[in-house]
Amino acid sequence: MFAILTKTFNYLQSTGVLAAGIAFILAVWKAVLPLAQAHAKTAQEKSLLTAIEGLVALNAQVASLSKQGRFDAVLNGALTFANDRGYTWAKSGLVKGLIENIYQEYKSAGKDVVPVLTTPSSDVVEDKPESDAQPTTDNTNVTADTSKSDSTDTVESDGVDDIKQLEGEVEK
Repeated sequence: MFAILTKTFNYLQSTGVLAAGIAFILAVWKAVLPLAQAHAKTAQEKSLLTAIEGLVALNAQVASLSKQGRFDAVLNGALTFANDRGYTWAKSGLVKGLIENIYQEYKSAGKDVVPVLTTPSSDVVEDKPESDAQPTTDNTNVTADTSKSDSTDTVESDGVDDIKQLEGEVEK
């Protein structure tokens, strides 16, 4: 059996069929490999675009995020998706452009984008009326505030006198 294989190999080598066969296989491999890679990359691009579309739709409904927060959440999700699947071609700049394009298509298609909630930041100090600043439930330790020049010491106010007093100060 081994002798037959050796004779067949020597015959193919001496006639050049073996070299032609190997050259043919290499030529087909070089022609087919880029096509296969392009097809694989196209499939990867489609899956990444589908993931980004889902992330945009999901984050467009979160009212507590700012517009930049929504963008960052989609960017982080898309980059995580690409890294988990080994898409080394998906760089940050490319993904940012895809996200912006998909978000604009999402808005122009008339799909629902929840407006951003505007909440005061934590560094803004609210002005509280003085009646809220000092508790008035316990009248045993009430002290008069002497820092006011022309104030009336009342424990409770309906607000009308305060408004009239402020209007009088503005007119002065």
